[in-house]
Amino acid sequence: MLSRIKAYTTRMLDPLTSLLCSAGVKPNHLTFLGLLTGFFAAALIALSRPIFGSAVILFSGFMDLLDGALARNCGKVSAIGGFLDSVFDRYVDIAIFTAIGYYTGRWLLAILAMSGALLVSYTRARAEHVIERCDVGVAERSERLLIVVAGLLSGYVWQAVALVAILAHLTAVHRVVYTVRVYRN
Repeated sequence: MLSRIKAYTTRMLDPLTSLLCSAGVKPNHLTFLGLLTGFFAAALIALSRPIFGSAVILFSGFMDLLDGALARNCGKVSAIGGFLDSVFDRYVDIAIFTAIGYYTGRWLLAILAMSGALLVSYTRARAEHVIERCDVGVAERSERLLIVVAGLLSGYVWQAVALVAILAHLTAVHRVVYTVRVYRN
């Protein structure tokens, strides 16, 4: 859902990306920074520092948003950059849900949320080999991270993770059904 405002956020970040581009910052630098800060967020959560972990998740998410905007605004979009961004996002997702499983002791919920998150990404990647675009569903990465952050900040961590698990699997199934329908037409 939030991916639909990508063009708007890219334009909104234009002054910052122009500055970064002129300073020689490359999109892959931000992608790597997003990976490192995502791992740091997971470590903070595992160490029972959910508030700090939430702040670092938001920073990592901002790096994920900024790397794509920088690539688009500075003409540095590349297949390898998109590949690295996607792979690093999955590593961060795994780290965060593993940390939440450790922090809450609710491993089954963490595994269900993590598998749902991975399947949302996987179904899109595979679908886009069959159809042109498959970005349907309510629980893309940004939405999932915002739900997790809200849970960490409010103290309703396991409830947030349960919501992510449900919404992520619904999104993955939605993408499967959507892809089959579009392909058949």
